[in-house]
Amino acid sequence: MSSHPLAFLRLPNSLLMALDSRAYHFWFQPVHYLARIVHILTMAAFFGLEFLFILAVIQNLDRQTVVRISRFMVKPLHISYALAMISGFALFFYDPVHIGNRAYLSPKLIALAVAGVLAWFGHKSIYWPVMAGRDNELPKWTKAFCVASCVVWAAVIVFSCLNSEGVPKVYLRHYF
Repeated sequence: MSSHPLAFLRLPNSLLMALDSRAYHFWFQPVHYLARIVHILTMAAFFGLEFLFILAVIQNLDRQTVVRISRFMVKPLHISYALAMISGFALFFYDPVHIGNRAYLSPKLIALAVAGVLAWFGHKSIYWPVMAGRDNELPKWTKAFCVASCVVWAAVIVFSCLNSEGVPKVYLRHYF
């Protein structure tokens, strides 16, 4: 039993072992670091574009500016999201036992699911009406919604960072 406070959320080892494929591991090994680079860059692009829209909404920019920003960012936003998800799945299946046994994977997956639901709702109720020019003014709740979405996406990134490496070891000896 682990002493980590989120240990109860960990995926079962039997599931992780069932998902493990040595053939995929050896096939993917030569491009593993390229996939990590793609994952980090597309994740950063997605979060940056999402943050750009959130800033536009929070700052009460005029309607036409928000429409132009939305139209500019929607295709790169979708492409970067898709590439981040595909590369994330590829990286998980590279070594599911090792990655799945880390403490912050389950909280990351939960935050990712919540962020996905928020993104779906946000696209349906904010992005598409803005781009279509249907509403003259954004609803009052959009600022709070956008901030909440940004906080959840930031949580996904924080859990990813916490999950990427083990806790640093403290060496009690001094070397002079």
